[in-house]
Amino acid sequence: MLRAIADDEVSGVLIIDTGMRRVLHPYDGGADVLLTTPGERDRMHDRYADWLSRHPSGL
Repeated sequence: MLRAIADDEVSGVLIIDTGMRRVLHPYDGGADVLLTTPGERDRMHDRYADWLSRHPSGL
């Protein structure tokens, strides 16, 4: 599924945890992640900093 999304063969996919608290929206240029708390967001940001855009806006 992720390969098909990366190859822009499939779109509009949301991956949601069983508690419906976290959402991953992968797309051909990356992914958006919705998390439950600012602390969780900050930990994810620090852990995957190398994956983030280098653009000054962060996009």
